[in-house]
Order: sequence, then C-alpha cells, then structure tokens
Amino acid sequence: MTAAGDRRDLGDVERYEALRSHALGGEASGWRLGLALLQRRGVAAWARAWTETSPRAPARPPAPLPDGGDELVGMLATMALACARTG
Repeated sequence: MTAAGDRRDLGDVERYEALRSHALGGEASGWRLGLALLQRRGVAAWARAWTETSPRAPARPPAPLPDGGDELVGMLATMALACARTG
C-alpha cells in the first residue's frame, strides 16, 4: 500500500487503486486519499484535485560558480556600480 505522502510518485490509476483498496478494506486512511471527494464529485474532480494539490518537485539549487566565479561576480558588480554613478 502507499501512503498519502507518496502522492507525487503515483499516477492516477495507481492512486485510484490504492484508494479503492483502502476503501474496500474499511481503512480510515481512505478519507485521506480523497474518498469523500470521489463519492461526492466523481472521478474527474478527484483526479483534478490530486494534480492541483500534489506537492511540486523542489526547485533545483543553483549551480556552483566555476573557479574564479567570485572574481567575476565582483567585477560585474563594480561595472554595474560604475554605470549607476555616471548615469
């Protein structure tokens, strides 16, 4: 079985089958997986809610600066400040 926290790892069919299994087994976790929404609004609304509320993949951290990158940043900042003073 999959937990509700694994929602981004599963497709709609797998999530539905997990929900179905929990509901048929009488497990309370079916409500966490959207059973009430499925019963009240249907499969389309249930699937749409999963895509709208699933956690997004974390943003990738910026790539490290290459060797001498700190010097490049300093040089660009000096150039920008020089332009701001003369403009």
